[in-house]
Amino acid sequence: MGKAYFKPWRGTHYDDTKILILSESAYSWRGADGSIGNPSPSHPKKSILWFISRFPRRGYFTRMNRALCGIKYPSAEQMRRAWEDYAYTVYVQRTVGEGARTRPSPTQWEEASDHFLKLIEEIRPIKVIVTGHDMWNHHMPNTSVQRNDFLQAYELSDGTLVWCMALPHPSNSRVGFKWEEIGEQIRRFRAMKLPLRKQQSSRN
Repeated sequence: MGKAYFKPWRGTHYDDTKILILSESAYSWRGADGSIGNPSPSHPKKSILWFISRFPRRGYFTRMNRALCGIKYPSAEQMRRAWEDYAYTVYVQRTVGEGARTRPSPTQWEEASDHFLKLIEEIRPIKVIVTGHDMWNHHMPNTSVQRNDFLQAYELSDGTLVWCMALPHPSNSRVGFKWEEIGEQIRRFRAMKLPLRKQQSSRN
């Protein structure tokens, strides 16, 4: 397994909130001249800023911006302020290929699992918003503590718990992603008082 490729975005208030948003993958695209563009290591930051400047466009960031801001048509300043509360990165390292419908390979899924565990040890989020049920149910590492199917926790090397809430993928219209409801789920998750260690969890 090589080094992690993507460098996470860290908002100016991340050290206060300690909340990470995790998306599934990134893809390559074909430019107007026919050349292929590939996501760079700074893709998480560039994606946030690019989609804020071009809001609204169909897809992941439009729905996430609405959910995070709680407004259908947030201003650029409202979107920038919202993202300052979070870290954000991509689960699968490097491009999955050309086009949004391209799926990660089995090897990419496997390697992403190890990278993710190293990432949360490094940046130590308290909570993770996982945007994608397929990623959550089939390709992320096993958790240590479970509250329900979509609220579970990983245990770091020092025993600290990192709680994850799984959401439908915002780009998949078939799963009925409703930004108003998702926004409310995110706000409730942010406000939850969750155990910081497994021993506490077992008594709740």
